[in-house]
Amino acid sequence: MKTVLFVCTGNTCRSPMAEALANDMFKASGIEARAISCGVFANGGVPASKNALEAMKNGWGIDIRAHKAKMISEEGLEKADIVIAMTTGHKNHLFGTYPKFTEKIYAIKEICEEGRDIDDPFGANLDIYMQCAKQIERFLKSFDWEEGVYDCFGL
Repeated sequence: MKTVLFVCTGNTCRSPMAEALANDMFKASGIEARAISCGVFANGGVPASKNALEAMKNGWGIDIRAHKAKMISEEGLEKADIVIAMTTGHKNHLFGTYPKFTEKIYAIKEICEEGRDIDDPFGANLDIYMQCAKQIERFLKSFDWEEGVYDCFGL
């Protein structure tokens, strides 16, 4: 089973929503992959933000109450088959901090049809979180996971 690691800043909004949506999609599609998430500046153990919880529950019926923020680590990068950063800034941070993993780190906009970063909804209202989650969902649906995870990234 392949592991997809989603990375954002604090691991309380974008990457936990991406993790939940991806795992839901993988299960429904029978794709043998799993998603995990972390943040480049995460405060370990912090739950997902209230509006991330609500967006996942109200929009997709997904419960992410068990999520606890995790800081990016070399061990986590080692376990991942592909790392998808929510922004180019996250990708650049990972490149600078963990140069030995650059071959598996991508900014979401590099592999997404929309070709743009996922803006941070932290502190915004539920509507902004829903828009963010829908943008992530569009990315997840636009990417050929079976080919992408298994072939185009040389995995």
